Amino acid sequence: MITPEHIEEEKSLSFAPELIEKKKSLSFVKCRICHKNANPEITIKKMGSSFGVICKKCSKSFTDRDIELMHNIFCAYGGHFSKLSNSKEVTNSKLREITSDYKKRDTIENEVETLHSAFLYGIRPQQLVKSLKLLIN
Repeated sequence: MITPEHIEEEKSLSFAPELIEKKKSLSFVKCRICHKNANPEITIKKMGSSFGVICKKCSKSFTDRDIELMHNIFCAYGGHFSKLSNSKEVTNSKLREITSDYKKRDTIENEVETLHSAFLYGIRPQQLVKSLKLLIN
């Protein structure tokens, strides 16, 4: 005999597969460097004393040393790679701004702050070093 409770139970069970299918289609794994969806291809990298998920693009773009450095700086100061990026304007004007800030400070923290601001604007470590050499001399 079918009761109202039985019908309610059937409805709740039929809802569950839809929820499961929907959850499978969404990406819940974020890259530790750029914070974009890392599925379906991820790389697990050692970062300090722990491990983190890195997307395929960041894994190809950065060396293991760069990834660990960025992870440590983002943990200490916050943010993620290219968080403040506006792709058209960033490179030249931001590099000039970062260079002028770099020249003004005389502390060891200068390098860390310079790297952090470059990372937030999507400037790679090698690009920053080359620019600083050119713009300071």
